Amino acid sequence: MIKTLKSNRSVIIGVIFILALLFIQQLTFSPFLKSIGASVNATTLFISRLLIWFCLLLIWFYSIKFEKQKLLIWEEKNYNIPFYIISVILMFIIIIIGVTCIQKAISLLGLKSNSASLVRIVNIFKKNYWLMIFTALTAGIVEELIFRAYIQPRLELLFKSPAVAIIISSFLFGLLHFQYGTIINVLGPIFIGAVFAIHYWKFRNIKVLIFSHFLWDFILLSISLKR
Repeated sequence: MIKTLKSNRSVIIGVIFILALLFIQQLTFSPFLKSIGASVNATTLFISRLLIWFCLLLIWFYSIKFEKQKLLIWEEKNYNIPFYIISVILMFIIIIIGVTCIQKAISLLGLKSNSASLVRIVNIFKKNYWLMIFTALTAGIVEELIFRAYIQPRLELLFKSPAVAIIISSFLFGLLHFQYGTIINVLGPIFIGAVFAIHYWKFRNIKVLIFSHFLWDFILLSISLKR
């Protein structure tokens, strides 16, 4: 059941607030390192993940103090274990097919698909396995709580359209990955975000999305470490 927000203004301010926090963090972190003569290493990468957690903390504070409600405004539904297993498997199959098609299309168009930034990060993870796990956990927990649990339901209330909320939240989720520097690193997350958003709209369960997101990132990063 969806609760009614106090005003559309609180929705707009909240969404703009969280997006500003995230994009400022993404835009300023790398240039700031260059300005002080530093480079991305295990320490700076760890700090960047902590900053993302801090963004989530601020959004939680905003929802409690200014919106006067919980971060999750959709009531969380619980299911049996087979539901979670089937959900993860089906989402993985859909994502693999979708991302593969996107990669093929990008390859046919002759566009860049290899991310130098991602290669540098993977090289850091080769010597810091626990940092890789923390990064995947951060992505799974924080990004799902922000883009699905916080932004999507509020956009649906604002536009009175589940489809619009799914499209906008997925598009914003993809843009968050622009710092990796390639079109696949934006289009891929947009598609993944849409799959997760549709599942959240239909089943109202954020836990399965958090686990699926973490597992997806963990598997991809683990595969990258072996290359």
